[in-house]
Amino acid sequence: MKTANPLALLLFLLPLHCAALDSDREQPIEVEADRLEVREQDNISIYEGNVALIQGSLDLRSDRLVIHFNDAQELTLMEMTGQPASFRQLDNEQQEVLGEALEIDYIASESLLEMRRSAIFRHAGDLIDGELIRVNTITNAIEASGKSSDERVKMVIQPRQNPTPDKPAEKPADNN
Repeated sequence: MKTANPLALLLFLLPLHCAALDSDREQPIEVEADRLEVREQDNISIYEGNVALIQGSLDLRSDRLVIHFNDAQELTLMEMTGQPASFRQLDNEQQEVLGEALEIDYIASESLLEMRRSAIFRHAGDLIDGELIRVNTITNAIEASGKSSDERVKMVIQPRQNPTPDKPAEKPADNN
């Protein structure tokens, strides 16, 4: 097995930016794990045991992280598993985006974040809880479903605060 610089392989992890803080891409990537295996001939890096990946506000945690690349060393697929696997990131308004599931995949070609098995997604106080949650990281479109047709998805949407006007609204003039 050839050895490669695992941080160089991670440079293409950056597209995981579901509502992400723009400056995260420009930050260094720090990865810690109990074990690392780089299979250069297969274009795969495998991190196992207490995996922590941090880049700016992005914080990924899992028991196992497998990163797949194409021959140009561009990210194609990232697979996280854990009890649960999780991620945390700030958006440009400094609000947390949180996700957790037993399995989380990021499919780069589709800009798709897929959380499976006991999935929870939180953003700006809103919550989606289901067996499967898919988030398009470009459009922020979300799909969710239960384990079977009789299992429902739970969603909690917080009321949005309207900006307070500088002065109270004027009453219309009474022409009588």
